[in-house]
Amino acid sequence: MWRRVLLVGCGAVVATSLASQEVTELRGHGGPVMDLEVSADGASALSASFDNSVGLWSLETGEVVWLEGHEAAVKSVTFLGPDRAASGGDDFAIELWDLSSGVALHRLTGHQGQVKDLAVSPDGRVLASAGWGGAIGLWDARTGAHLGWLNGHGAPVNAVDWIDALTLVSGSADGTLRTWDIARQIQTRVLMRHGFGVTTLLVNRAAGWLVYGALDGGTRV
Repeated sequence: MWRRVLLVGCGAVVATSLASQEVTELRGHGGPVMDLEVSADGASALSASFDNSVGLWSLETGEVVWLEGHEAAVKSVTFLGPDRAASGGDDFAIELWDLSSGVALHRLTGHQGQVKDLAVSPDGRVLASAGWGGAIGLWDARTGAHLGWLNGHGAPVNAVDWIDALTLVSGSADGTLRTWDIARQIQTRVLMRHGFGVTTLLVNRAAGWLVYGALDGGTRV
């Protein structure tokens, strides 16, 4: 049965069945839930919280495994496949996790501010990280090796996503959306100058569009 996951600011995660509209609260975090991601098979979810923890939830049983390693609030989570995940936080670090054991495999450092967002490339090879230091980090999603920095935004980077395996898009507090050539590690285009800071974005690769939200309350496609 496919489930969707909703964010609840009090620190709980809510899973609702689309078929029956049953609602199950998944409680355990000791602070606000900042980010969520559901696995490709719909069986589990990751949650990032101000309590410095990552939750790995079974959406069938409600059981949780806590992934502990961050030294400050966790702001972003993403699956890297069926058995691995990544998280980023206010400790300026990214943790790569083995989900079968709950152990942190690699700790990635170098950002000069909190890691606000993470996105793995469509081919699963590269992890991109949005940092409040103004830079975007590129990492080998399997080994954690640092591949480079993308610099060009004039303010904290809030969001990243992939247009294709070689093209990244980012949104920043400087009010712009920018695209990047990952192979050459250069900026290719200022896609949009919104004026107000861009806080989040999402790419629909199959349909060929992206949507973003900004500080003025606007959402544009």
